[in-house]
Amino acid sequence: MSKFFNVTLNKDIAIDDSVTNESSGWSGVKILQEILNHRITKFEQMEDVDVINKKDKQVVMFSGDTGKFTTIDFKSVGDMAGIGLNQISKLGVTGTTSAPTVIDIPISTVDFKVPRVNVLKFHTGDSNVVSVKSSFSNSENNDFESDSMIVFDGTAHLKTNIQDTFVYERSLSSFDTYKATIENEFKSISSVDNITSGVDNVLTVTGIATDRLLIPKGDINLSNVNNIDNFAVVASSSTTGVKIVCSPDSGNTWYTFNTSSNSWVVISLSKDNLINSGMTVDVFNAISSTYWNILIKNSKVRFAYLIRDTNTLDQLSIQYDGIGYWIAAKDTEYDTIYASNSLLQVKLYFSGDVKINY
Repeated sequence: MSKFFNVTLNKDIAIDDSVTNESSGWSGVKILQEILNHRITKFEQMEDVDVINKKDKQVVMFSGDTGKFTTIDFKSVGDMAGIGLNQISKLGVTGTTSAPTVIDIPISTVDFKVPRVNVLKFHTGDSNVVSVKSSFSNSENNDFESDSMIVFDGTAHLKTNIQDTFVYERSLSSFDTYKATIENEFKSISSVDNITSGVDNVLTVTGIATDRLLIPKGDINLSNVNNIDNFAVVASSSTTGVKIVCSPDSGNTWYTFNTSSNSWVVISLSKDNLINSGMTVDVFNAISSTYWNILIKNSKVRFAYLIRDTNTLDQLSIQYDGIGYWIAAKDTEYDTIYASNSLLQVKLYFSGDVKINY
Protein backbone atom coordinates (compact mmCIF):
# COMPACT_ATOMS: atom_id res chain seq x y z
CA MET A 1 0.00 0.00 0.00
CA SER A 2 2.84 2.39 0.79
CA LYS A 3 6.36 2.35 2.10
CA PHE A 4 4.93 2.98 5.60
CA PHE A 5 2.67 -0.05 5.73
CA ASN A 6 2.88 -3.71 4.73
CA VAL A 7 -0.50 -5.44 4.97
CA THR A 8 -1.27 -9.07 4.08
CA LEU A 9 -4.94 -9.89 3.54
CA ASN A 10 -6.70 -13.24 3.10
CA LYS A 11 -9.23 -11.72 0.72
CA ASP A 12 -9.50 -8.88 -1.72
CA ILE A 13 -10.32 -5.50 -0.26
CA ALA A 14 -11.77 -2.45 -2.01
CA ILE A 15 -9.67 0.68 -2.22
CA ASP A 16 -11.77 3.81 -1.69
CA ASP A 17 -10.10 7.09 -0.73
CA SER A 18 -13.41 8.88 -0.15
CA VAL A 19 -14.62 6.98 2.91
CA THR A 20 -13.41 5.63 6.24
CA ASN A 21 -14.92 2.29 7.20
CA GLU A 22 -14.11 -1.35 7.97
CA SER A 23 -14.87 -2.74 4.52
CA SER A 24 -12.45 -0.69 2.42
CA GLY A 25 -8.96 0.74 2.56
CA TRP A 26 -7.03 3.75 1.31
CA SER A 27 -4.50 3.86 -1.47
CA GLY A 28 -0.88 4.52 -0.65
CA VAL A 29 -1.18 8.05 -2.02
CA LYS A 30 -4.15 8.75 0.26
CA ILE A 31 -2.35 7.32 3.30
CA LEU A 32 0.72 9.43 2.62
CA GLN A 33 -1.42 12.54 2.22
CA GLU A 34 -3.19 11.88 5.53
CA ILE A 35 0.17 11.45 7.26
CA LEU A 36 1.36 14.75 5.83
CA ASN A 37 -1.89 16.50 6.74
CA HIS A 38 -1.77 15.37 10.36
CA ARG A 39 1.93 15.46 11.11
CA ILE A 40 3.07 17.91 13.74
CA THR A 41 5.10 20.70 12.16
CA LYS A 42 4.79 23.34 14.86
CA PHE A 43 5.66 23.38 18.55
CA GLU A 44 2.15 24.63 19.41
CA GLN A 45 0.54 21.59 17.79
CA MET A 46 1.85 19.24 20.48
CA GLU A 47 -0.63 18.03 23.09
CA ASP A 48 1.48 19.22 26.05
CA VAL A 49 1.77 22.78 24.74
CA ASP A 50 -0.61 25.67 25.50
CA VAL A 51 0.68 28.80 23.78
CA ILE A 52 -2.62 30.25 22.57
CA ASN A 53 -1.70 33.66 24.04
CA LYS A 54 1.73 33.78 22.44
CA LYS A 55 3.10 37.16 21.41
CA ASP A 56 6.40 38.98 20.99
CA LYS A 57 9.01 38.99 23.76
CA GLN A 58 7.83 35.91 25.64
CA VAL A 59 9.57 32.84 27.01
CA VAL A 60 8.35 29.24 27.23
CA MET A 61 8.04 27.58 30.62
CA PHE A 62 6.71 24.22 31.79
CA SER A 63 3.88 24.09 34.33
CA GLY A 64 3.87 20.98 36.47
CA ASP A 65 0.27 21.66 37.52
CA THR A 66 -1.17 21.63 34.00
CA GLY A 67 1.48 19.33 32.53
CA LYS A 68 1.92 21.73 29.63
CA PHE A 69 4.42 24.20 28.26
CA THR A 70 3.10 27.76 28.21
CA THR A 71 4.30 31.28 27.43
CA ILE A 72 4.77 34.23 29.77
CA ASP A 73 5.97 37.76 29.14
CA PHE A 74 9.73 38.04 29.44
CA LYS A 75 9.40 41.10 31.65
CA SER A 76 7.18 39.08 33.99
CA VAL A 77 9.85 36.47 34.73
CA GLY A 78 10.41 36.80 38.43
CA ASP A 79 7.86 37.72 41.05
CA MET A 80 4.95 38.21 38.63
CA ALA A 81 5.44 34.75 37.18
CA GLY A 82 5.68 33.17 40.60
CA ILE A 83 9.40 32.41 40.39
CA GLY A 84 10.17 34.82 43.23
CA LEU A 85 7.62 33.13 45.47
CA ASN A 86 7.90 30.07 47.63
CA GLN A 87 5.08 27.57 47.40
CA ILE A 88 3.85 24.61 49.40
CA SER A 89 1.31 22.18 47.95
CA LYS A 90 -0.89 19.89 50.01
CA LEU A 91 -3.29 17.28 48.66
CA GLY A 92 -6.50 16.25 50.37
CA VAL A 93 -6.45 18.51 53.41
CA THR A 94 -9.49 18.04 55.67
CA GLY A 95 -9.96 21.32 57.47
CA THR A 96 -13.21 22.56 58.99
CA THR A 97 -14.19 25.69 60.91
CA SER A 98 -14.12 23.76 64.18
CA ALA A 99 -11.04 21.65 63.39
CA PRO A 100 -8.80 23.50 60.93
CA THR A 101 -5.81 21.89 59.27
CA VAL A 102 -2.64 23.71 60.32
CA ILE A 103 0.25 23.92 57.85
CA ASP A 104 3.64 24.76 59.39
CA ILE A 105 6.02 26.64 57.11
CA PRO A 106 9.62 27.37 58.12
CA ILE A 107 10.69 30.96 57.44
CA SER A 108 13.70 33.06 58.29
CA THR A 109 13.19 36.72 59.17
CA VAL A 110 13.76 39.28 61.90
CA ASP A 111 11.37 41.65 63.66
CA PHE A 112 8.46 39.92 61.92
CA LYS A 113 9.25 41.35 58.50
CA VAL A 114 7.10 38.61 57.10
CA PRO A 115 6.02 37.63 53.60
CA ARG A 116 2.50 38.13 52.33
CA VAL A 117 0.56 34.89 52.07
CA ASN A 118 -2.11 33.84 49.60
CA VAL A 119 -3.91 30.52 49.47
CA LEU A 120 -5.26 28.77 46.38
CA LYS A 121 -7.73 25.90 46.44
CA PHE A 122 -8.48 23.50 43.60
CA HIS A 123 -11.90 23.47 41.94
CA THR A 124 -12.70 20.41 39.87
CA GLY A 125 -13.88 21.00 36.33
CA ASP A 126 -17.59 21.49 35.70
CA SER A 127 -19.43 19.27 33.21
CA ASN A 128 -21.81 20.27 30.42
CA VAL A 129 -20.95 23.94 30.70
CA VAL A 130 -22.66 26.09 28.05
CA SER A 131 -20.84 29.29 27.10
CA VAL A 132 -21.82 31.86 24.47
CA LYS A 133 -18.75 32.74 22.41
CA SER A 134 -20.37 35.21 19.99
CA SER A 135 -23.65 37.12 20.28
CA PHE A 136 -22.80 39.40 17.34
CA SER A 137 -23.51 42.55 19.33
CA ASN A 138 -22.14 45.92 18.25
CA SER A 139 -19.22 45.53 20.67
CA GLU A 140 -18.01 42.47 18.72
CA ASN A 141 -17.69 44.38 15.45
CA ASN A 142 -13.93 44.81 15.90
CA ASP A 143 -13.46 41.06 16.43
CA PHE A 144 -14.00 40.54 12.70
CA GLU A 145 -12.43 41.90 9.56
CA SER A 146 -14.04 45.18 8.56
CA ASP A 147 -16.90 45.05 6.06
CA SER A 148 -19.14 48.09 5.65
CA MET A 149 -22.01 45.92 4.42
CA ILE A 150 -22.23 43.77 7.57
CA VAL A 151 -24.19 45.07 10.56
CA PHE A 152 -23.76 43.92 14.19
CA ASP A 153 -26.79 44.67 16.36
CA GLY A 154 -27.40 41.48 18.34
CA THR A 155 -27.31 39.58 15.07
CA ALA A 156 -24.91 39.76 12.15
CA HIS A 157 -26.68 40.55 8.89
CA LEU A 158 -26.23 42.39 5.62
CA LYS A 159 -27.32 45.96 5.02
CA THR A 160 -30.46 46.35 2.95
CA ASN A 161 -29.84 49.96 1.92
CA ILE A 162 -27.00 52.38 1.23
CA GLN A 163 -27.23 56.16 1.41
CA ASP A 164 -25.19 59.08 0.11
CA THR A 165 -25.88 62.81 0.38
CA PHE A 166 -26.26 64.77 -2.85
CA VAL A 167 -23.43 67.28 -3.34
CA TYR A 168 -23.74 70.42 -5.46
CA GLU A 169 -21.86 69.98 -8.74
CA ARG A 170 -22.60 72.98 -11.02
CA SER A 171 -25.22 75.41 -12.28
CA LEU A 172 -26.68 75.29 -15.76
CA SER A 173 -28.87 77.88 -17.43
CA SER A 174 -32.12 76.76 -15.90
CA PHE A 175 -31.19 74.34 -13.12
CA ASP A 176 -28.45 73.16 -10.76
CA THR A 177 -26.91 69.70 -10.83
CA TYR A 178 -26.04 67.54 -7.84
CA LYS A 179 -24.40 64.16 -7.58
CA ALA A 180 -24.29 61.26 -5.15
CA THR A 181 -22.00 58.25 -5.44
CA ILE A 182 -22.91 54.77 -4.28
CA GLU A 183 -20.92 51.60 -4.86
CA ASN A 184 -22.99 48.77 -6.26
CA GLU A 185 -22.99 46.28 -3.38
CA PHE A 186 -26.28 44.62 -4.34
CA LYS A 187 -27.19 41.50 -6.29
CA SER A 188 -30.63 43.01 -6.86
CA ILE A 189 -32.09 46.50 -6.32
CA SER A 190 -35.71 47.02 -5.30
CA SER A 191 -35.81 50.83 -5.15
CA VAL A 192 -33.82 54.03 -5.66
CA ASP A 193 -35.20 57.00 -3.72
CA ASN A 194 -34.40 60.66 -3.17
CA ILE A 195 -35.33 61.52 0.39
CA THR A 196 -34.93 64.68 2.45
CA SER A 197 -32.95 64.54 5.67
CA GLY A 198 -32.94 67.95 7.31
CA VAL A 199 -31.54 70.35 4.71
CA ASP A 200 -29.90 67.55 2.71
CA ASN A 201 -31.19 65.48 -0.15
CA VAL A 202 -30.11 61.87 0.23
CA LEU A 203 -29.97 59.13 -2.37
CA THR A 204 -31.10 55.81 -0.90
CA VAL A 205 -30.64 52.50 -2.71
CA THR A 206 -32.51 49.49 -1.29
CA GLY A 207 -31.96 45.89 -2.28
CA ILE A 208 -30.43 42.49 -1.54
CA ALA A 209 -26.70 42.73 -0.82
CA THR A 210 -24.15 40.46 -2.45
CA ASP A 211 -23.03 37.46 -0.38
CA ARG A 212 -20.41 38.37 2.24
CA LEU A 213 -17.78 36.54 4.26
CA LEU A 214 -17.57 37.29 7.97
CA ILE A 215 -13.96 36.51 8.92
CA PRO A 216 -12.65 36.62 12.52
CA LYS A 217 -9.42 38.36 13.45
CA GLY A 218 -8.55 36.05 16.34
CA ASP A 219 -9.11 32.68 17.96
CA ILE A 220 -11.54 31.47 20.59
CA ASN A 221 -9.48 30.47 23.64
CA LEU A 222 -10.32 26.92 24.75
CA SER A 223 -7.49 26.41 27.24
CA ASN A 224 -10.05 25.85 30.03
CA VAL A 225 -11.78 23.08 28.07
CA ASN A 226 -11.08 19.42 28.80
CA ASN A 227 -13.63 17.97 26.36
CA ILE A 228 -15.77 19.63 23.70
CA ASP A 229 -19.32 18.30 23.70
CA ASN A 230 -20.49 20.39 20.78
CA PHE A 231 -20.63 23.82 19.16
CA ALA A 232 -23.98 25.32 18.19
CA VAL A 233 -24.94 28.16 15.87
CA VAL A 234 -28.30 29.92 15.93
CA ALA A 235 -29.22 31.54 12.61
CA SER A 236 -32.30 32.40 10.58
CA SER A 237 -31.39 29.77 7.99
CA SER A 238 -30.39 26.20 8.77
CA THR A 239 -29.63 25.35 5.15
CA THR A 240 -28.12 27.59 2.46
CA GLY A 241 -28.53 31.09 3.90
CA VAL A 242 -25.62 30.78 6.36
CA LYS A 243 -22.53 28.62 5.85
CA ILE A 244 -19.65 27.95 8.25
CA VAL A 245 -16.02 26.82 8.15
CA CYS A 246 -13.55 26.46 11.00
CA SER A 247 -9.81 26.73 11.57
CA PRO A 248 -7.87 25.10 14.44
CA ASP A 249 -4.58 26.82 13.51
CA SER A 250 -5.29 30.56 13.57
CA GLY A 251 -6.67 30.75 10.05
CA ASN A 252 -3.79 29.01 8.28
CA THR A 253 -6.00 26.04 7.34
CA TRP A 254 -9.78 25.99 7.05
CA TYR A 255 -12.01 22.92 7.32
CA THR A 256 -15.52 21.89 6.42
CA PHE A 257 -17.24 18.64 7.40
CA ASN A 258 -18.05 16.01 4.79
CA THR A 259 -21.16 14.13 5.88
CA SER A 260 -20.65 11.40 3.28
CA SER A 261 -17.29 10.31 4.68
CA ASN A 262 -17.79 11.70 8.21
CA SER A 263 -14.47 13.50 8.06
CA TRP A 264 -12.95 16.96 8.10
CA VAL A 265 -11.96 18.27 4.67
CA VAL A 266 -9.60 21.17 3.92
CA ILE A 267 -11.28 24.08 2.14
CA SER A 268 -9.98 27.40 0.81
CA LEU A 269 -11.62 30.45 2.32
CA SER A 270 -13.67 32.02 -0.48
CA LYS A 271 -17.32 32.86 -1.09
CA ASP A 272 -17.69 30.32 -3.88
CA ASN A 273 -16.16 27.53 -1.80
CA LEU A 274 -18.40 28.25 1.17
CA ILE A 275 -21.48 28.44 -1.06
CA ASN A 276 -20.67 25.03 -2.52
CA SER A 277 -19.00 23.19 0.36
CA GLY A 278 -19.35 25.16 3.60
CA MET A 279 -21.21 23.60 6.53
CA THR A 280 -24.88 24.45 6.87
CA VAL A 281 -26.14 25.26 10.35
CA ASP A 282 -27.86 21.85 10.52
CA VAL A 283 -24.62 20.02 9.67
CA PHE A 284 -22.53 22.19 12.01
CA ASN A 285 -24.85 21.64 14.97
CA ALA A 286 -24.95 17.87 14.37
CA ILE A 287 -21.16 17.33 14.53
CA SER A 288 -20.43 15.09 17.50
CA SER A 289 -17.93 15.50 20.29
CA THR A 290 -15.57 12.93 18.76
CA TYR A 291 -14.97 14.93 15.60
CA TRP A 292 -14.53 18.26 17.39
CA ASN A 293 -11.91 16.78 19.71
CA ILE A 294 -10.10 15.16 16.76
CA LEU A 295 -9.84 18.51 14.98
CA ILE A 296 -9.07 20.89 17.84
CA LYS A 297 -5.79 19.92 19.48
CA ASN A 298 -4.27 23.29 20.38
CA SER A 299 -6.95 24.77 22.64
CA LYS A 300 -8.11 27.29 20.06
CA VAL A 301 -10.45 27.60 17.10
CA ARG A 302 -11.99 30.26 14.92
CA PHE A 303 -15.05 30.24 12.68
CA ALA A 304 -15.74 32.11 9.44
CA TYR A 305 -19.22 32.54 8.04
CA LEU A 306 -20.96 33.16 4.74
CA ILE A 307 -24.08 35.32 5.07
CA ARG A 308 -26.53 35.49 2.17
CA ASP A 309 -29.50 37.71 1.33
CA THR A 310 -31.54 38.76 4.40
CA ASN A 311 -30.42 35.92 6.67
CA THR A 312 -29.10 36.60 10.16
CA LEU A 313 -26.39 35.02 12.28
CA ASP A 314 -27.56 35.15 15.88
CA GLN A 315 -25.28 33.24 18.25
CA LEU A 316 -22.34 30.84 18.58
CA SER A 317 -22.09 28.75 21.74
CA ILE A 318 -20.09 25.80 23.04
CA GLN A 319 -20.96 23.03 25.48
CA TYR A 320 -17.93 21.53 27.19
CA ASP A 321 -16.46 19.78 30.20
CA GLY A 322 -14.01 22.08 31.92
CA ILE A 323 -10.61 21.32 33.33
CA GLY A 324 -9.99 21.92 37.00
CA TYR A 325 -8.68 25.29 38.08
CA TRP A 326 -7.13 27.05 41.06
CA ILE A 327 -9.16 29.73 42.79
CA ALA A 328 -8.07 32.16 45.50
CA ALA A 329 -9.41 31.16 48.90
CA LYS A 330 -11.52 33.76 50.68
CA ASP A 331 -10.11 35.54 53.72
CA THR A 332 -12.67 33.73 55.87
CA GLU A 333 -11.40 30.34 54.71
CA TYR A 334 -7.94 30.59 56.26
CA ASP A 335 -5.90 32.46 58.83
CA THR A 336 -2.23 33.36 58.67
CA ILE A 337 -0.31 33.15 61.94
CA TYR A 338 3.25 34.38 62.31
CA ALA A 339 4.14 32.24 65.30
CA SER A 340 7.77 33.38 65.38
CA ASN A 341 10.49 34.75 63.15
CA SER A 342 11.13 31.18 62.00
CA LEU A 343 7.61 29.70 61.83
CA LEU A 344 4.65 30.66 59.68
CA GLN A 345 1.39 28.80 60.27
CA VAL A 346 -1.62 28.72 57.96
CA LYS A 347 -4.94 27.48 59.35
CA LEU A 348 -7.24 26.05 56.68
CA TYR A 349 -10.98 25.88 57.31
CA PHE A 350 -11.84 23.92 54.17
CA SER A 351 -11.04 20.56 52.56
CA GLY A 352 -9.37 19.73 49.26
CA ASP A 353 -6.10 20.36 47.46
CA VAL A 354 -4.29 23.56 48.35
CA LYS A 355 -1.31 25.69 47.34
CA ILE A 356 0.16 28.26 49.72
CA ASN A 357 2.28 31.04 48.23
CA TYR A 358 4.50 33.10 50.50
